[in-house]
Amino acid sequence: MAADVTIQAQTTQAVRRRSPAFGLSWRILALVVAAVMTAEIAIFLPSIARFRSVYLNQLIESGTLAALALDATPDNMVTEEVKRTLLDHARVDAVVLIEPNKPKRALMNIEPKPSMPAFNLKEEGALMMIWDALRAMTNDGPLYIRIGGQSMRLPNAMVWVVADELPMRIAMYGYASRILVLSIIIALFTAFLLYLALRWLVILPLQDLSSDMIAFRRAPEEPGTERVPTKRRDEIGVVDREFQNLQRELRASLRQKSRLAEVGAATNKINHDLRNMLSTARLLSDRLARSDDERTRALAPTILNTIDRAARLASDAIEYVRDQRTPRLAPIDLADLVDEVGVALQEQGEDSNPNNVRDWINEVAHNQPARADRDLLYRVFINLGRNAFEAGATAVTVRARANGADLAVDVCDNGPGVPQELADGVFRPFVTGGRAGGAGLGLAIARDLVRAHGGDIAIADTGKQGTTFRFTLPL
Repeated sequence: MAADVTIQAQTTQAVRRRSPAFGLSWRILALVVAAVMTAEIAIFLPSIARFRSVYLNQLIESGTLAALALDATPDNMVTEEVKRTLLDHARVDAVVLIEPNKPKRALMNIEPKPSMPAFNLKEEGALMMIWDALRAMTNDGPLYIRIGGQSMRLPNAMVWVVADELPMRIAMYGYASRILVLSIIIALFTAFLLYLALRWLVILPLQDLSSDMIAFRRAPEEPGTERVPTKRRDEIGVVDREFQNLQRELRASLRQKSRLAEVGAATNKINHDLRNMLSTARLLSDRLARSDDERTRALAPTILNTIDRAARLASDAIEYVRDQRTPRLAPIDLADLVDEVGVALQEQGEDSNPNNVRDWINEVAHNQPARADRDLLYRVFINLGRNAFEAGATAVTVRARANGADLAVDVCDNGPGVPQELADGVFRPFVTGGRAGGAGLGLAIARDLVRAHGGDIAIADTGKQGTTFRFTLPL
């Protein structure tokens, strides 16, 4: 036992050591990082558009202040030096202020040209702002642009400025890099916390469960190290507890099946020897039947019947524990097979008791197609017929008809019927129904043979008027 526990523990440790390098934990971590980064990109697009819009509006405001400085001069004119100073402080190269009912005011270091890209902030929508921001980040080198918009100081005025896009682009790059670094930090931090939570709640319990599964698959009948059942009430806890219960039940079932297999093998050997002994006893009984003593001759039939029942019991036991061979399906003459079974059953009845009446009625049409293993189907009819006659029937009728894709075969007798309390378990092995001398294996063997053909068997009707067994064979 200690060796088994040690092997189980070593197996569990080996399974854990062989966990894949890119297991579920790392996949979840990668998925969380990808999800957070996707969300950050979705947030970044309107953010960078908003950053560009604020930057350009600031240029509009500073350009407006520079243009308003002209109102302080008598003739709306300033010197070249003052103009450069005003435009440098405003961070623009030209500004034009158009106000209703007032003359146009302008300060220019360079002349606006139609070839310069123009952007009217009053007319740009959200998607256009995002598109213009992304396109601005893809540009290279200095690029003069014209920007139009409203100033907060002069709501009724229209202000146009000319500025180099390069400083704004550099500012946008800096903003994007800060957003990227922050997004990576948030993604990694979130993913790490989620990774720890999922590893504690899901991954480690699944690793324990998978280790138990692999160890159970390798040695299903060996007792394993019983883990303490988890007290979790979620799905993981239910799966863990149910698997441990299933493990225990399967181990018990496998151990029981192994013991039954050993018992079956031993029974097979015993039955083989028993049949040899019974054969010798039958030969001796035949000599007793030819004895000169009348009392000895009177006892001989009883002894022969007892020996026949014992031999049949041994044969049925061997047949049941033996592995059923795969049916070799072929077209057969079902009516001819039923006639052959009837002859065999009547001969068996005459051998056991010449006074017993056994009527075997064949109502199967001669042109009825059937596809089955003739030898195995012969055993099915023999078992059903013998079971009916030994239960007290004097007549058995066999019928067959096509029922869709199956051939339905009815074996009807006029016996006393199957007791209601035994009807559900009559096909289980060793259920005799109270009949003396039987092993209770005939119907169990018949069911196994029918199922090997791909069909099934059941009691179609039973009562005082008799019992009808119906089995199906695929056409």
